[in-house]
Amino acid sequence: MTAATNAQFDAAAVAPAVGVVLLVEMDFTGGTVRYTNWPHDVVVGGNTYTGLGNLGSVGALKESEDGQMQTVDLELSQVSANNLGLALGSVSGYQGRAVRIYTALTDVNFVLTGAPVLRFSGWMNVVKIRREDGNVGRVIMQCATAGYDLRRNPAALRMNDTQHQSRFPGERGFEYVADLIARPQMWLSKRFQAA
Repeated sequence: MTAATNAQFDAAAVAPAVGVVLLVEMDFTGGTVRYTNWPHDVVVGGNTYTGLGNLGSVGALKESEDGQMQTVDLELSQVSANNLGLALGSVSGYQGRAVRIYTALTDVNFVLTGAPVLRFSGWMNVVKIRREDGNVGRVIMQCATAGYDLRRNPAALRMNDTQHQSRFPGERGFEYVADLIARPQMWLSKRFQAA
């Protein structure tokens, strides 16, 4: 599956480009936090993405059209007390909340060109702390997309929204299927409500 881009991104991609900027948005209960992999703050669309010292790295971004769940690890700096607090605090502040990763390109003067493209949309799952080489540690936020486990659920081979959109652009019949499957809700029966 190829990533959906826009005309501005396509124009920037054929021009002499120097780098790729990753923009990460994480929706915590206390508000949205924005980070970038660049060494300084970046302003995009009126939002400031905090640079150096917060976002260490972003794992491999993969795409799947067969409905499999995709995961990505965000390495957050342990220098920031806020990042360290994620691993030590309550999971209710982040678990199951949205995370988005955008890709943007730069020109030869390291100025953002074109509009960023959404490359990953999912939710935050688990935070881990890993120690390496003595006192060096990493705070890793594991994120996942909605998906189906094909080994346990062969019925997941049915069509998903991406496949449906490629055949019928603009049709919204499958738009919320992945979210409904990934996050089931408890429904009260009519008999239980009457009691």
